[in-house]
Parts: sequence; C-alpha cells; structure tokens
Amino acid sequence: MVRLARVVGLAVIAIVAAFAIFYILWFFGFTPLDPQLAVRIPVLIIVLGLCFIAGWLGYVMATAPTRLED
Repeated sequence: MVRLARVVGLAVIAIVAAFAIFYILWFFGFTPLDPQLAVRIPVLIIVLGLCFIAGWLGYVMATAPTRLED
C-alpha cells in the first residue's frame, strides 16, 4: 500500500520542480512577464532557496522509512 506521506512528498517534489522551471524561464524572459531587473534578482534567489527547502522536505517525506504501528 502506498503511504499518503510518500505520495504527498512526491507531489511536492514535482510541483516545486515545475515551479522552479517556470520561474527560471520567466526570469530569463521566455514568458510575457517582464518585471524590473532590480526586483527579479533578489526574488529569484529567495524563491529558488525556498524551492530547495520545499524540495528537500518533499524528498525527506518521500524517502522516510515506514513507522511501525503497535
């Protein structure tokens, strides 16, 4: 049986990866969005840092060993 935490963890990894790809494409101008460069650089660093943390949490959730129940 597939654990809910594993499914949620894998979903978090997939969503975070998709969002990171979208954000990088937006940052380099491959989307119609065009904010000012002075705002994009710090926001890119913050968002990718949060994506890394969320992806790491998803990885930990997906690979955590099964807890034994009494």
